[in-house]
Amino acid sequence: MKIAAVTMVYKDNWFLGCWLEYYGNLIGQENLYVVAHGDKTGLPEMLGDAHLIAVPRDPNDVYFDRRRWGFLSQYASALTGYYDAVICLDVDEFLVPTDPEVSFEDALDWMDSDAPRCVPGFEVFAEDSSGEAVDAGARFAPNMEGAVFSPFYSKSCIIQKPGAFSDGAHGMMDEKPELLTDLALIHLRFANLKELERRNSVREDMAWGSIESWDEFQSEGKPLATWRRADQRSRQAFRGFRKTPEASWDDMFASALADLDRLRVRRGNVHKFLNKNFQPYRAKLPEWMHELF
Repeated sequence: MKIAAVTMVYKDNWFLGCWLEYYGNLIGQENLYVVAHGDKTGLPEMLGDAHLIAVPRDPNDVYFDRRRWGFLSQYASALTGYYDAVICLDVDEFLVPTDPEVSFEDALDWMDSDAPRCVPGFEVFAEDSSGEAVDAGARFAPNMEGAVFSPFYSKSCIIQKPGAFSDGAHGMMDEKPELLTDLALIHLRFANLKELERRNSVREDMAWGSIESWDEFQSEGKPLATWRRADQRSRQAFRGFRKTPEASWDDMFASALADLDRLRVRRGNVHKFLNKNFQPYRAKLPEWMHELF
């Protein structure tokens, strides 16, 4: 099975190094596609056999996320003409097998229809408060305090034919995606605290600078509202993680699948999962997963 992976970056070189290492080992660097969103400083030297394309970035475009996912939908869709499956995710999101007996390739080989696929999502949290425990190229799993289930990050991220992702790939337009349970999305934004602090600063600067007045902010539909409190929301996430009840990985995963079946909704033409009314659990990543990422 021939597989491609696509991501978009903006000054995300630290995470990109990890992304290139992980997906390059799985499917080959020549099948990786990196979209530079307005700044490609240092990227040509990093990419090896991966492909690079640059698109303009308007710092005052409050709807840039909608624009970029529209572009990524079309770009990934075009690649389905050359690949059996195309993965499209943010640069801090890794797809990993959920069973030690199932390989990454097997999980995709067993797809028995050309429907888009969504996968269960989990946020992982750094064990070392300095954020220095994991270097680019090192394995994340052994250095993580644990993972917590997230319907919001249970994304539609694999297509085999042209399709349209909603903003952030948190949903799929038009066609209902099938849940692929042999892979999980591991979201790494809390895996390196220094990188988290840098990215939060970039997001807050952009969110506050894009709209000057409160009236304009209201009239535009409060774009990038969560980015205006990025640092505060990160602190809340860490507090919430530590208060979340503990479970085993197997029990948490089983609970996540049951919740996703119940939380699936359609809003207009978008198929997604509700991020509320579920019991979150946190769990240590299993030992066998330490060899994966």
